[in-house]
Amino acid sequence: MRDSALAAPYILEVKNLTKVYEGGVVANRNINFAVREGEIHALVGENGAGKSTLMKCLFGIEPITGGELYMNGRPVRFASSKEAIAMGLGMVHQHFMLIPSFTVAENLLLGVEKKRFGLFTDTNACVKAAEEIAAKYHFDIEPRRRVRDIGVGMKQKLEILKALYRGAKVLILDEPTAVLTSQETDQLFEQLLHLKTQGFTVIFISHKLNEVKRLSDRLTILKAGESMGTYDVDTLSETQISALMVGRDITLDYSKIHSEAGETALKAEDIRYTDKFGVTKLDGVSLTVRRGEILGVAGVEGNGQSEFASILAGLLKPDAGRFTINGSDLSAAAPGRIRQAGQAHVPEDRMYNGCVSELPLDDNVIANVFTRFTKLGMMNAADIRVYAEKLVEAFTIKAQSIKSRLKELSGGNIQKTIVAREFSVGANVLLINHPTRGIDVGAQELIHQKILGMRENGGAILLISADLTELLALCDRIVVFYRGKVTGHLRDIPAATEEELGLYMLGLKEDDLSAAAEA
Repeated sequence: MRDSALAAPYILEVKNLTKVYEGGVVANRNINFAVREGEIHALVGENGAGKSTLMKCLFGIEPITGGELYMNGRPVRFASSKEAIAMGLGMVHQHFMLIPSFTVAENLLLGVEKKRFGLFTDTNACVKAAEEIAAKYHFDIEPRRRVRDIGVGMKQKLEILKALYRGAKVLILDEPTAVLTSQETDQLFEQLLHLKTQGFTVIFISHKLNEVKRLSDRLTILKAGESMGTYDVDTLSETQISALMVGRDITLDYSKIHSEAGETALKAEDIRYTDKFGVTKLDGVSLTVRRGEILGVAGVEGNGQSEFASILAGLLKPDAGRFTINGSDLSAAAPGRIRQAGQAHVPEDRMYNGCVSELPLDDNVIANVFTRFTKLGMMNAADIRVYAEKLVEAFTIKAQSIKSRLKELSGGNIQKTIVAREFSVGANVLLINHPTRGIDVGAQELIHQKILGMRENGGAILLISADLTELLALCDRIVVFYRGKVTGHLRDIPAATEEELGLYMLGLKEDDLSAAAEA
């Protein structure tokens, strides 16, 4: 045990918690889970293990089917998140719940604004309140800035402060470091440890086992909706944790087959783009991806990589510049034409433009090849079933059936469905954006192997990721985006470090580049 906080009484406890959804799907089965006051308690498990459902039950988003919930030793049952918040629970979701056009202070005090005469929002009083709570908990924020103009690190702080301002004593953090640099992660961990010294309790949900080991006092492991036990973090290695999660040893340490990059498959030249608010998102981006290589793109969220990917996928049109795929200029082409030219696309937001969540799994995996199964205007259901079941097996997708609506799957299995669809169309150029964000180590291993397999077969891969470990493990070269420009180009990947990448990403280091990504 790391400190005396682990001898503290339980502040939150569930006993034999069971959650059964309509149709008889058991998401949680007789889970026992307890956190002590003043500890950082990690919750880990593969996708579909029941972590999100458990947290939704604790936070009043989902009703509990069976079992008991206690806070400070007293039985409670929350009918809504509002009731959970009133009892001192706060939850920071993986996808930020912020209004981009509002200021930091307006987001922080949304619904509990300071008023003048009980009618009008007092902007200055709101800013002062934001500054006071930030100072109290050692958080650095800029209350008057619009959320759309701040970095992801400040957005993360804002979400935590929102919960603290509303009286949270137990903070549930869902993948809080998914899009942070190593420096921002260090800063966040310092702030969480400071909160711990003040008696706050943190439930830390993460798939990054090195961070779990570094930050947490204890951890609870879920597998297939059941608890595999609670352990002192110091008593388990990362390998042992992953084995308990997925039932086998996992390695994310890959030995890439050496290969010489071939001819150019994807080339972008002087791409420029300004958004609807007049903000320059891309300021002359040029890069080249060749056959048989993986080019990584690193950058703090909001520095142009999302817009760049959307342009390459045909979802946005550049203001200037051009890009070619397999020699064809597709700068003004629609997404369908770009796909026909040989590019597959795994998007950043799997739910918004990666799938149709209301449709079944089989419809989603044939969405870009449905004409293969159509004859005289009729779909061949038997062929679709064979195709879908083959992909489910090859990509180890967990679902009740191929007719399960995609929204009924866990986030990791939705991601594997999208990856399965895009890797199975015979494309030789892959644009893949945050492929393993928020998914477990088992799913990460599978997706990484598929990416490396495509490279070995001569595919050209542009990999955009906020996971620096992922980039360093997979890529042959890495470029860094900062304020809409390519400011760094790392060619000697074995010698590169996450700390060095972080310096580029924060604008503290810059290369003298003209055409940064040319080999």
